[in-house]
Amino acid sequence: MAIRKVVRANSNVKWEVRIHENGRGSKRIKRVFDKKIDAEKFLFDFKSSIKEKQSDVFKDCSFDDRYFREEAEYWLRDGELRFSPGHLVRVKSILNEIYGKFRDLKIQTITPEFLSRYQHMEKSKGLSNATVNRKTEVIVAVLNFAEKQRRIPFNPSKGFSKLRRQAGEMLFWSEAEALSFLASVDSAYPRQHEQRWVYIVYLLALNTGMRAGEIWGLKPLDIAADGKSLWIRRQFNRVSLELGPTKGRKARHVPCPGIVLEELKLWIRRRGVSSEETVFQNTQGNPVCHDNFTDRQFAKDLKRWGGRVIRFHDLRHTATTLMISKGIDVKTVKEVCGHADVATTMNYVHLVAGAVQKLSEMFIVGPARLEDRKMSIVKGSVG
Repeated sequence: MAIRKVVRANSNVKWEVRIHENGRGSKRIKRVFDKKIDAEKFLFDFKSSIKEKQSDVFKDCSFDDRYFREEAEYWLRDGELRFSPGHLVRVKSILNEIYGKFRDLKIQTITPEFLSRYQHMEKSKGLSNATVNRKTEVIVAVLNFAEKQRRIPFNPSKGFSKLRRQAGEMLFWSEAEALSFLASVDSAYPRQHEQRWVYIVYLLALNTGMRAGEIWGLKPLDIAADGKSLWIRRQFNRVSLELGPTKGRKARHVPCPGIVLEELKLWIRRRGVSSEETVFQNTQGNPVCHDNFTDRQFAKDLKRWGGRVIRFHDLRHTATTLMISKGIDVKTVKEVCGHADVATTMNYVHLVAGAVQKLSEMFIVGPARLEDRKMSIVKGSVG
């Protein structure tokens, strides 16, 4: 509800208005009134002003005089208030590269076909799919922001698809490696440590298969009433640095082990996180920037541990392959991980099958192969 009754500690009754400034996922406005009628008037006036803006929103808006560089600079000016220094440097570097390739690039020309040709051009240099995707993500983020700010009538890149992850990029740990890494982090950040949240992040990733953005967008209200699961309702976009819908654009329900939920609830109580705040925050109280976390935190924790290096996203791959290796059916794994198609889940089945086959060739507990036995007999007779 936009208006709710609030009873203060001194028994005074107040009327609180909570409404999003520009739809779900945007900044939330909060106002408190002594009388309900005043709260209702504020809400009515606010909604009326929004409708008035929307009715005249595209009067002076067109593609003809809109250049990509102009919109990118506008996006960056806004980003200077919200982006971390590291993220700002990365996107500026990508944009400068794009400016050099496409001079006087008009917004209306940035169609899915244009971006597909750009993908092919970048792939011809030998770049990985992930690297190419990071570049196109910035272009699309600029266009999304321009559309959201009503500077263009619509985003001409709608319908564009990023490159699929290459098979060689999909890595995962064994259960022993995952347990060893968690033990290392648990030791580095014991329960009373101010950075205990880092350990909880890894626990969530390895036990639920949540995407990084879903972890950074998690709120206390997402802990299900059954006390055994979580609702995945949103994600924190690593490019726009805004909360928005999940990749599949729908909420899902995932099981979460008791030990993980216990750690999660303890951290929420300890930090006094409200139901509408994200559980994990930076020093400014905003959701964690994933690029900063991987560069500064995850890399450091991997180095301290000393095991096989993988990417943070590979923790999700690890969780998924471990679910399948434990005998959980593919349909359930698909729903838990939020895969749009069962074919995506089947990729992990193939990964597990390949790992099992390799293990069968390397690991033998029992009689040696006949050739090895013959060789050992020959060596014994020579000795």
